Amino acid sequence: MPFRFLPDVALADVAFEASGTSLEGLFEACALGLSDVMVDPRTVKAKEKRTLRISSEDTDRLLYDFLTELIIIKDVDSTLFKSYQVKLGKDSKSLVCVAAGEKIDRERHGLRNDAKAVTMHMFGIRHSGRAWNATIVLDI
Repeated sequence: MPFRFLPDVALADVAFEASGTSLEGLFEACALGLSDVMVDPRTVKAKEKRTLRISSEDTDRLLYDFLTELIIIKDVDSTLFKSYQVKLGKDSKSLVCVAAGEKIDRERHGLRNDAKAVTMHMFGIRHSGRAWNATIVLDI
């Protein structure tokens, strides 16, 4: 699993650490971690694909904006995703993501927590050797 929950970080929030062997893999792992917080991914089908295009001032902010966009899509369009294919721009300040998922079905989906926002608490991307890591704390 490319992410692990951090149970003792925050009382009213959910925290996880994600990792990848590439920066794109890290973004995908963070999105998978966010999805896992909100829903049992085994209950979501890849019925529709959506392409997201996001640009930001730097790579950390790009990750923050990407995860925030996934929460907004959940809130506005009632859509959850189970898989992500991320391609970063050459400067790592923009991305194109193809996300696959479906509209929320409360009877079929194993809904978990209602993520409201990504927080800046402990937020950041770290690179060491071949590993990319990020810590994410979500307001629920």
